[in-house]
Amino acid sequence: MAYPPVLLGALTAFCWGTSDYLSRSSSQKAGHYRTTVYMHVVSTATILLLLPLLRPDFSISLELALTLVSLSVLNFFAFIFLYRGLHHGVVSVVAPIAYSYPIITTIFAVIFLGVMLSGVRTLALAAVILGVILLSTRFSELGRYLRGGGLVKVMPGVDSAVVAAVSFGSVYVALGFVTPLVGYVLPVLFLRGLGGIFGFTFAPLLKQDVRPRRDVMTRTMLVMGILETFGLLSFNLGISFGGATLPVVTALSGMGGAFATTYAMAFLRERLEPNQLVGILLSIAGVFALLYFTS
Repeated sequence: MAYPPVLLGALTAFCWGTSDYLSRSSSQKAGHYRTTVYMHVVSTATILLLLPLLRPDFSISLELALTLVSLSVLNFFAFIFLYRGLHHGVVSVVAPIAYSYPIITTIFAVIFLGVMLSGVRTLALAAVILGVILLSTRFSELGRYLRGGGLVKVMPGVDSAVVAAVSFGSVYVALGFVTPLVGYVLPVLFLRGLGGIFGFTFAPLLKQDVRPRRDVMTRTMLVMGILETFGLLSFNLGISFGGATLPVVTALSGMGGAFATTYAMAFLRERLEPNQLVGILLSIAGVFALLYFTS
């Protein structure tokens, strides 16, 4: 039987990559801030409906509760930058950069959580991370710079994607510490529920209109909220097996960028450069290596 965290990480990638691609159409109609807020609202409703089945333990210390509140704030703003980048930028460029967060999480997990990785697993994770880096780089822009063609032009949305990657990477390494202590369900309830509350609370300060509109309360938003819920549940369940699983699950979830990029190529007719295609292949190879060597 395949190693559960590997499968859960891959499931997370599908859920998050699909949801993030769908966010573009919603953001174009209703704005990225409103999309962020109502995704959290739908996701909260989904997890509340699942609580009778999941039956989480609600006992939690004040310190861990405050930690989850802090993570909820950071996670909410990470989504704002992610959806902003996907709204204004090219999906096949922005998504892989935003999904480079496994680099941040893996480095922090080794430094702060003392995670140790086997040689084979390290190589497989390195393949996934290298694939993400290749996906995030346009060699044509780099080549023009090296030939003296001026500075590499930062494409729209890239700055937001970088902020999102660092923010998500920080959130997930903290979840790697909290989730084994409180279970995999409570963090979802905190991050999604408080995210919606923060969205309405911060709206006047950020001069955002979050009144419900017909163009935001759509089937697309419903699908996004459900996918985000199951994606985070899968992620947390995967890392609840122990600290050593955090880099594995995180690296595999980072393949969500490949899903979003594939959708963009198929439906938005965006085109990748050769090195970005190699990045996708390396990521897939890393996934299969993890599945084979941990089965």
